[in-house]
Amino acid sequence: MDNCTIELKHIKLEIDHGRHRHMRHFVDQYYCYKKGYVNSSGNPDWEKILWNSGEIVSKSAQEETDRKNVVKEHVVPLKRIVTELMKLSKGGPVSITDIEECIGEYLVFATITKSEDKKLRERGLTSKMPSEFDDPSSQLFQDKFARYKVAGIELV
Repeated sequence: MDNCTIELKHIKLEIDHGRHRHMRHFVDQYYCYKKGYVNSSGNPDWEKILWNSGEIVSKSAQEETDRKNVVKEHVVPLKRIVTELMKLSKGGPVSITDIEECIGEYLVFATITKSEDKKLRERGLTSKMPSEFDDPSSQLFQDKFARYKVAGIELV
């Protein structure tokens, strides 16, 4: 069994038992394994997400050279991803495929500067999406990048 499948099974166990305490660990590890962000020992390597060409980077972060001035973060906050994962159990038994599709829909990382992260905090968008994300009449309805647009963060 590969590492991606193992992490998906961990997530399924959490959902099946109504728990979400360890979701960050399992979801983030799944992402690293899925994308091949692993070190020479085959363990997840979080640093490989930063500035990776396959990931989202803000314009300001792209111009930044000092690692200390940037952060990686979930484009859709993990709290929202966990909420979406937990909703899966409302319709009955959850399959690994359901979990993988949900994660595929919502899990994206971005590299942004610490000052941009502060903009998100100031707008109360650190761990939640703006209300427009859930408003079918809004142009930002279900737009994964709604937080950045509301905060004025330009992505490359």
